[in-house]
Amino acid sequence: MFITKQQETVGNGISKMVPNAVGTTKAAQILGLSITLIKNLVDQQELMAWKTPGGHRRIDMESIRKYQNKLKKPVHSASKSRTLPSISFMIDDSSVIKALKSSTSQWHELIDFSIGKTISEAYLAFSQKIPDILIIKAKMPIAQQISTVLELQNFITNVQKPMSVIFMTDTMDLASRFKQELNPAIQITTDTLTEDWLKAFVTGVMTALEWRT
Repeated sequence: MFITKQQETVGNGISKMVPNAVGTTKAAQILGLSITLIKNLVDQQELMAWKTPGGHRRIDMESIRKYQNKLKKPVHSASKSRTLPSISFMIDDSSVIKALKSSTSQWHELIDFSIGKTISEAYLAFSQKIPDILIIKAKMPIAQQISTVLELQNFITNVQKPMSVIFMTDTMDLASRFKQELNPAIQITTDTLTEDWLKAFVTGVMTALEWRT
């Protein structure tokens, strides 16, 4: 619900916001919810909010506290919110990388995104931080696809931290070409890495995370 009483007029007709309000991202961190759910709560009048002249949504802290009490959740600061998943990408198409960076910018404070172009870059990045999820979309020969999946299977088997892999391929029967059973953590799919797919995927990740908290 959008309200206007949280604004006051100062000299020269300039509107000034009262300080006890936060942005959508901060509200999401405080409540431990996704930005999409925060926006839905505003639309459902569960949270009181208004927009600045520049179009930015501001959410009343008192309504956030009341919603926390309704859920019987303790108030916590954003710095103490739950650990967020990290998602890395291995993509060798520059146009896809450009679109991906644009479509993931809205989640940069909620999910740690990193992007590499080759499997070598991915493994190099693993030496510093192993992601929770690795999404691969690369134009490589079938033999190299099989080799890459097997390398990842070996890596997942030996690494101490759990990691899931989504391997996107245009080869319809790639999964059937492996003689041994693949680790359940590796998912081979013919899905296309689009902005809509990514939005649905991230929404699913965040929803699952919210149910566990």
